Amino acid sequence: MGFFSWNCKGCSESIKAPYSVPTSIYWQNQATCLLPNGSIIIGNYDGYGGLGDMEVEDDSAEWWHNKCWNEADKPAFTGPSSHARDQGYFYDDPEDNGTL
Repeated sequence: MGFFSWNCKGCSESIKAPYSVPTSIYWQNQATCLLPNGSIIIGNYDGYGGLGDMEVEDDSAEWWHNKCWNEADKPAFTGPSSHARDQGYFYDDPEDNGTL
């Protein structure tokens, strides 16, 4: 199976896979996943559904970048995140296109 990801509920950017992620946006690899049952998983996203040492197989999960979740005062689960069209990997590199 290929890369897949979700959009952060805070900033709408994808949760990034760790492969070739620019250092300027590496924080977008560090994620918080909220599950409907109240569980919270925090860690680095592997690009294939793994977060930290857990495998997240719940499409009803809510995803945040850790930075965004902390800045929003760690909100509780409100609903599922949308799937990321860029799959957390196929995005424009901000270091290559001068947007830094």
